[in-house]
Amino acid sequence: MTKESKNIAKIVNTPLGSLIHVGEKKVENIKITYTKYNNLELERKEINDLGKFINDTDDKVKWLDIIGIHDTNLVNKICQSLKVHPLVIEDILNTSQNPKMEDYDDYIFLVTKLMYFNEEEELETEQISFILFKDKLISFQELETELFDGILCRLKEGTNIRKNGADDLLYGLLDAIVDNYFLIVEDIGEKIDTVEDELLLNPKKEILQKIYTLKRDLIYIRNSLWPMRNVISSLSKNDYDLIDGKTIYYLRDVYDHVIQMIDIIETYRDICSGMLDTYLSSIGNKTNEVMKVLTIFSTIFIPLTFLAGVYGMNFRYLPELNWKYGYFSFWIISIIIIILMLRFFRKKDWL
Repeated sequence: MTKESKNIAKIVNTPLGSLIHVGEKKVENIKITYTKYNNLELERKEINDLGKFINDTDDKVKWLDIIGIHDTNLVNKICQSLKVHPLVIEDILNTSQNPKMEDYDDYIFLVTKLMYFNEEEELETEQISFILFKDKLISFQELETELFDGILCRLKEGTNIRKNGADDLLYGLLDAIVDNYFLIVEDIGEKIDTVEDELLLNPKKEILQKIYTLKRDLIYIRNSLWPMRNVISSLSKNDYDLIDGKTIYYLRDVYDHVIQMIDIIETYRDICSGMLDTYLSSIGNKTNEVMKVLTIFSTIFIPLTFLAGVYGMNFRYLPELNWKYGYFSFWIISIIIIILMLRFFRKKDWL
C-alpha cells in the first residue's frame, strides 16, 4: 500500500470537518514566522503569540509562515480566528490532497505540492497550503526548506515585491514552487541520459528497474503538475478582488512554465517507453544469438550423429568395421564435414 493510500484510509468514515492530521510528522516542533512589510520597512521574527498577527490592522502586508501542521489545535485556532471554513482547515491538515484552489470571497485557499529527492534518491512530496486575504497571507508547510529563501532575499533587499500587496507575495511563492519542478525534471533528464548510455553499451537486467523507476517518477510528477496547471490557470484567468490585474500577468507566466514542464515530461515518458522497447529488443536479440549458436552446433552434429549411428548398428558384418584405417577415416570424414558446414555458414553470414 502506498503512502497516499494509507493516508486516505485514515479519513475513511470520518465526519466532514473532522480535525485529523493525515500524513507524516515531519518536524518535531512547530515554527511560526511572522513577516510584515511595506515599501519602507521590513519586520520578520518568530512568534508564539498569534494575537499580534490576528489583531494587526495596519496597511502593511502580513505573512504568517507555519512550519509543521501536526498540531491540529494550533491550526484550528489560527483559522477560526480568521473565520476560515472548517472544510479548509480539514484540507490543510490532510496532506494527501491534490493541488486545488477555492474562492471563499473574503479569502482564497490554495493547496500546492512541492517535490524533492530524499537521501535515497526517491521522490517525496510536501504539501504547502496558502490562505490569501486582502493584506494577509498564511502559508502552511510540513517541513522547513530553503525554497523561499529567494523571496526572503528580495524582501530584505527592498525590491518591487515590497511595493505590492499580498497577492504579489503569493505569486512569488508559487513561482518558487513551480521553478523547483524544473530542477526535478532536469535531474530526471540527466538520469535518462545516463540510462540511455548504459542501455546502448551494456543492457543489463538492472537497466529495466531504472527505466521503470524513471517512468514512475515522471507519472508521479505529472499527476502533481496537472492539477497545479488548473490552479494557476484559474488564478490567472478569473477576476478575483484579492488579485491585482498586474499580478495576473505574472501568474500567466507561471502557467506557461507549468505547461512547458508537462510537455517535457510527456517527451521524457516517450523516451522511457522507447528505452524499454530497446531493452526488450536487445534481450530478444541476445536470445536469438544464443539460439543461433545452439542451432549451428546441432546442425553440425546431425551428419556426425548419422555416421556414428550407422557404424554403431549391431550388425555382424560391416565393410569398414575391421578395416585398419576405419577409425581414422571416420574422424577425417567428420572433420571435413565440420569444415565444409562452417564455411557454408560463414558464406551465408550466419557466423
